Amino acid sequence: MNAERQAIASLARLALLRQREVEREQAELAGKQRLRERYQRNLDRLDTLCRNVGASGSDLAVAALNSGNYKHTVMQLALEHRNDLALHDADLAVSRQALANASRQHESLNLLLERQRADLQRALATQEQKRQDEMAAQMWQRRDA
Repeated sequence: MNAERQAIASLARLALLRQREVEREQAELAGKQRLRERYQRNLDRLDTLCRNVGASGSDLAVAALNSGNYKHTVMQLALEHRNDLALHDADLAVSRQALANASRQHESLNLLLERQRADLQRALATQEQKRQDEMAAQMWQRRDA
């Protein structure tokens, strides 16, 4: 029984480590999701800036050139942000998969741990029942003697 208890204690420690891994993955995923939202807000702002630049057909050639350069720069920055967001989304998908895997492993260990504990409880209950049966038999034999 002592070896079974040690095995259960080891399994419980492993389940705790898996739980911590799940929590770490959740925190990492939450941080990446916040970063994704920041990327998206920045893209929305850049798109708004690009739309609000106005027509570059100004009477002054310098103003038109400046407006055109500004709009081109904003569009280029938005394109770079979209590329960064696409890479980040791929990384986010990998993190979600890692969280799902860690959660499955943790759940599997918890199920195994609960099964081991239930088996130990049944074994202890059986052992206790045998002990009580033996005591009852001894009492019955003494009474008849």
